[in-house]
Amino acid sequence: MIIDKDAKLFGKVNILDLLIVVALIGLVAFGVYQLRSGRGLIGGESREFILSFFTEEIEDWVVEGIREGDNVFDHLTGLYLGVVEDIRLAPSIVWNADQYGNTVRSTKEGFSSMQVCVRVTATTREHGIYISGNRYGIGMNRPIRAGGSAVFTRVSGLREANR
Repeated sequence: MIIDKDAKLFGKVNILDLLIVVALIGLVAFGVYQLRSGRGLIGGESREFILSFFTEEIEDWVVEGIREGDNVFDHLTGLYLGVVEDIRLAPSIVWNADQYGNTVRSTKEGFSSMQVCVRVTATTREHGIYISGNRYGIGMNRPIRAGGSAVFTRVSGLREANR
């Protein structure tokens, strides 16, 4: 008999144990396939994107520490994001109350607003892109490190590179 009264296959291997081992081997094989296909475990093909980070008010001397070609890291996780492609500066954006109590936009001397465009390799998924399993979507606040500076930013744009 192939399965005996103790539920052992050929009297040696327990059927339940064998099913668990086969399931684990299947899960490992699936994970290896996903990783080697370049899609990662969260799905989607890895592609290059331009991820834009924006800050409304940054001291000019901090901006001087960031250059095109600098490596960019997520300051919270230490995750390498990519390389600075472009830096755009404009007058700082400061919101203050005027003499009538209305909120008005103004600027501050010695400060700028800055957009840093970073070339990243990521996978796409609903609600943004994923870099090493970490989600980045428009509107998310992220402190970044680039060159010799650390900056509190907000993700302000996302587009495929080469478009």
